[in-house]
Amino acid sequence: MAPQIIGISGSPVKNSNTDRLIQHVLQSSGLQAEFVKLSKVKVGPCIACLGCTKDNVCKVSDDYPELAEKVRRAGAVVVGGYPPYGSIDAFTKAFLERLFSLRHNNGLNKGKLAVTVVTGIGRGAPGLEEASKQIGHALTLEGMEVLGELKATGNPECMVCGYGQQCPMSALPWIFGEDTEVTPEKFCSVEGQDELWQEGRRLGEEIAERLRKLQLM
Repeated sequence: MAPQIIGISGSPVKNSNTDRLIQHVLQSSGLQAEFVKLSKVKVGPCIACLGCTKDNVCKVSDDYPELAEKVRRAGAVVVGGYPPYGSIDAFTKAFLERLFSLRHNNGLNKGKLAVTVVTGIGRGAPGLEEASKQIGHALTLEGMEVLGELKATGNPECMVCGYGQQCPMSALPWIFGEDTEVTPEKFCSVEGQDELWQEGRRLGEEIAERLRKLQLM
């Protein structure tokens, strides 16, 4: 059975905050759902071959055409990523570029419901707002209705790489000041961000209700 709602995560981190927040929205909807981690499939950027222009089917030989068919048939999508270097990550960007195959001429994503998820190091660091806007803008251009933007505080790789406390390029002084010791209380999880977690549940429930009403029309 094709998913009614599909979650797409651009985070390559295993069981990341981004993954879990997307999955929370999916589970809260109670709909037939599928979660896709882009680092586990092969979806490259659009190569502008225009092979999709006659039938809205991407001709590039990777995993995107199969994923596109699921997106096409779903009523809602939840797309999440993270902002390395202040803008959306390459996995998510490539996926968003490939949506052109569904957009061209027929606007096959028009009217779908969408939620965006972005996890950044937060604490005043740039990128979180920008990445959220980038995903939302792309989905809006597809004709989707973005119901909400979930922006979570996560953890920099400097906290787990093993060199964060002495690396001259470490983000830890930027985030924590002089206290750069990596201790458990410094780690952030989406489950501990109560308002965000509740909003994720609300958005999942709203998607389910909206899709139910559409089916009754």
